[in-house]
Amino acid sequence: MSKQKSLKVWLWSILAFVVVIAVVVGAAVVWSVNGRYEVQAAEQLAEPTPVMHAPGGEVPDVEAAIQRAAADPALGVLSASVTDVETGEVLWAKDENRKLTPASATKLYTAAAAILALDEDSRWSTELLQDPNDPGRLILRSDGDISLSRDGEGFFTDAASVAKLAEKAKKKLGGQPVTSIVVDNSIRSGDLFNKTWDSADIDGGNVANLDAVMLDAGRLNPYKSDSARSHNPGEDVGHALADALGADAEVTVAKEVTPSLGDQDPIATVQSAPLNVRLRDMLVHSDNIMAEAIGREIAESQGKPQTFEGATSATLDVLKEHGIDTQDATLFDNSGMSEKNRLTAHELDGVLSNNEVRDILDMLPVSSVEGTLEARYGFGSGAEDSAGWVRAKTGTLSGVNALAGTVMTSSGRALTFAFLSNESDSNSARPALDRLANAVRSAK
Repeated sequence: MSKQKSLKVWLWSILAFVVVIAVVVGAAVVWSVNGRYEVQAAEQLAEPTPVMHAPGGEVPDVEAAIQRAAADPALGVLSASVTDVETGEVLWAKDENRKLTPASATKLYTAAAAILALDEDSRWSTELLQDPNDPGRLILRSDGDISLSRDGEGFFTDAASVAKLAEKAKKKLGGQPVTSIVVDNSIRSGDLFNKTWDSADIDGGNVANLDAVMLDAGRLNPYKSDSARSHNPGEDVGHALADALGADAEVTVAKEVTPSLGDQDPIATVQSAPLNVRLRDMLVHSDNIMAEAIGREIAESQGKPQTFEGATSATLDVLKEHGIDTQDATLFDNSGMSEKNRLTAHELDGVLSNNEVRDILDMLPVSSVEGTLEARYGFGSGAEDSAGWVRAKTGTLSGVNALAGTVMTSSGRALTFAFLSNESDSNSARPALDRLANAVRSAK
């Protein structure tokens, strides 16, 4: 796809979003139990008149528009860059090469590498095998699906379910009693929990042990994004399977492949949503475990060990091979939970403005509408004029705040931006970052 065509597609996606908002306003909106909007039928709207074209408007004077917002002391130490999508010209920057902690903005690197290295339709498979030497013993094996749901009503979009796996298995098992279930964790080499993470963040709802298979990325409550996570996620899947089979089975997690299976065919298989859906879930909800699991996919594609080190190394290699600047990047994980990660605004903005990975822009949460931006850009925020016009990845750690994404100026010009704020307080830095993006939108 040409650069011009890609830009037009992205601009039309924004127009489509605006039309959707109009439909939602004219319809009854219901918040479903699984955390997604269900929109009832609205009256038929007239065919929209195109209002955006590529490139739109004149190249804006971002520096003039942003000076006051950029001087806000709430931003702490700031590294920033704003780029015109059409021309690739950097329109404004401040300490853009300063290496700072990016927090979850790191996920933009993960998403970009995944788009470049993997098939957008790739799926995780989870299968159930029956031990030929012990028919009552089942082995649960997956190539990394951390998005499994119990019954199809889990946290992630179009996730595979343990209930469906059990349903398929029952047809093959007949009346065979199930006495034991082994969860095969052998694809997870190295540490399951990153050495730079804080174990308190398991109960805090941010991370968990990266087992080969997990329910809702380890969430104890699949309807809450910030739910506390399980301390035994792989084992939880085994127990969920036993429940779905109606079996009083012993559940264990194995670190090595069971030799007795040989080339045994599975008795049941389910598959995850495709990569492009999983990437959007990762970015919209800033799911750390999804990011780490996708990092393992990248590592496998590059022939590197499926470890934290292998995944981060593979991610940087892929980006570098495609001409994306990574020379100042230091990664200890793919999610951004590590306080030791270092990126620059120049590098992040370079990803967002890169034509090869422009699909990322359509995967970012929409301001004041969804995910990590749902509660931002509201009335009284000082950034309400940009509600629905900013799509961005957030980032938050202690003393760290980030916002990186895209905005359409009021004149119709598409820009990307990356703002990294360190030594700042979230309560004041987050709204300051939103006002900064709002200032970019107002540029003329």
